[in-house]
Amino acid sequence: MGLSTYVATIVLGLAVLLGWLTDRHTLIWLTVNNRPGRLPQISKFADQKIVFADRIRNCEDVHLDTQRGFAILSCDPGRDTWNTVMGTFINATNPGTLYLYNYASTFDATSDEKNLHPLPMTNFPTASRQTFHPLGLAYNPKTLQLFVANHAPTGSAIELFTLDPNPEAPSLHHEKTITHPLLHGPNALLAVSEHELYITNDHLFTQRASPFLAALETYSAYPGGTVVYANLQTDTYKVAAHLPYANGIAALNQTHVAVASTTTPSVTVYRINPATKDLEKALSFRTRFLVDNLSVDGKGKLIMAGHPFFPAVAKVARSNWVVDFEGNGRGRPVAKRGRAPSWVAEWDGNVEGRVEDLFVGDEFGTSSTAVRDVKRGLGLVSGLYERGVLVWKE
Repeated sequence: MGLSTYVATIVLGLAVLLGWLTDRHTLIWLTVNNRPGRLPQISKFADQKIVFADRIRNCEDVHLDTQRGFAILSCDPGRDTWNTVMGTFINATNPGTLYLYNYASTFDATSDEKNLHPLPMTNFPTASRQTFHPLGLAYNPKTLQLFVANHAPTGSAIELFTLDPNPEAPSLHHEKTITHPLLHGPNALLAVSEHELYITNDHLFTQRASPFLAALETYSAYPGGTVVYANLQTDTYKVAAHLPYANGIAALNQTHVAVASTTTPSVTVYRINPATKDLEKALSFRTRFLVDNLSVDGKGKLIMAGHPFFPAVAKVARSNWVVDFEGNGRGRPVAKRGRAPSWVAEWDGNVEGRVEDLFVGDEFGTSSTAVRDVKRGLGLVSGLYERGVLVWKE
């Protein structure tokens, strides 16, 4: 090896190490700076309220149909005992449910109870229904297709449904179950056409296969997470990008998508290569919290929700299964359940743009997704381990 090659190797190695140390320094700084007692309490909303706290909980993802004025919620009370991302494998037989919420009249009606509809699933096998654990969603309002990441005990899959949005009795019809070796841990989904998806796998090593390697991947920020391009028409699957803890994904426009890297913590914007469908990095920006899911509103703003203090989220994930949510007198009282704060922010989409905080605090905890209907001036926040949904008015 020549001297110049040797020097170049050393320089490259130091650059990689410096990048890794910068990422870890950022995460450590956030953990210290966002600890309880130091976290700011922020709300930029004109009004806000928590709805359905006595009916739903552990809602991870939300998608809006702004034309029809409803939201689809991915909720799973069974997350307390079965969470393949956080490594909870106690009991998988308490299934999740998808809901349709007519949110448009939230601040006009005296009661929201009639506006929430659990979505029955026709043509979905009973055995699959009993172990259904929904996570991320992708919704196509033109075709009424709904793709759902399902972390079933038999293995992760993507379920495809067609929505019947009947106002009186909405329902879902199961079309197919999608599996592939590259979809070993599907987290968030983005439908770019009726047969094309981008799907994030948060880890290379899953908690099911190897808890130790999964933890090592998480805390080292190894870029084992992937974004997979799937074409259901041609049965094509390929890895389009790698990044650490790939999580939420959203389309900024027809040519660019944003992907959250939870443990970096940052958001990366990619250009879609129209020929290969690979994702080519355009820019990246850091956040002051661990971003979970992403959405884009009608004005093109990127809405981010996530977790400012991860130790609190981990504690809730470990302890929620002993809480007496069913009111049967066994377990810890609901009032004494663990809590973890939320952080919701927006990015205006400009290269030199700024991130503006919209909501920070623990009035509503473990924020995982935030969505906004610009025309109606309303937004929703879901909580990974929270009761109900936070609805805001601008």
